[in-house]
Amino acid sequence: MSGSGSTLGGLIQTSSPAEGVRVITFNRPQKRNALCTELLTEFLTELSAASKDSAVKIIVLTGSGGFFSAGADLQDIAALDAAAARSCRYLEDLCTGMASVRKPLLAAVEGPALGGGFEVALMCDMIFASKTRTYFALPEVKRGLIPGAGGTQRLTAALGKFKAMRTILLGKPITAEEGLSHGLVCELFDDGSVLESTIKVAAELAANATEAMQLAKEAICRADSLGRDDEFERTLYYITMGTEEKMKGVNGFLKKTKSH
Repeated sequence: MSGSGSTLGGLIQTSSPAEGVRVITFNRPQKRNALCTELLTEFLTELSAASKDSAVKIIVLTGSGGFFSAGADLQDIAALDAAAARSCRYLEDLCTGMASVRKPLLAAVEGPALGGGFEVALMCDMIFASKTRTYFALPEVKRGLIPGAGGTQRLTAALGKFKAMRTILLGKPITAEEGLSHGLVCELFDDGSVLESTIKVAAELAANATEAMQLAKEAICRADSLGRDDEFERTLYYITMGTEEKMKGVNGFLKKTKSH
């Protein structure tokens, strides 16, 4: 395996551990890799660079510190109302940035993937998880919000209406075993070995015919996108930004976390 290096402000780290493989790591462990604006900016910069680099065939996304990502940073969300969320295109750049990548994207999920972190994993082409440390959840409704980065659309496509309702409306987590049994997760690996094992899968994929693999991804993603309305979800998401429920839910959660 070759060396690794951190980039920009350090909230994102990148490495090239195998030929044709680029690993992009969320590196904000003190905040459970919450997706703040600065982290998302760095992430999209590195994602674009990997997408354009001819030496990179496969991109792996992961998180540091035993967490994939706790999702959108509520400090950012607390300051946004509906108009502000629309004007800054909150989360839209993340969605379009990931959708524009033609190369296979693999999520190596060691630990929890919550809210927007789960949505990032759902935007990937394959999800690999640890047997006992990983779980997935979309708790936005408990904060007066809804998933806003394709979560309602992709989870419904992956699990069906009723499982999606349980996960989103009740905020019930999905274990790694459940994810595997429902086809959400491709494979489970022993705790602590997810990234290493995913890199091996990525190296195997990198040996494939590049153009054929990218065209196959494009065809599969087209079939997936025909059953989704991401723009409708985002419109509803922005509406929730201006509600009293959102203000109470987000501010209440932030106060609770500060008191601990």
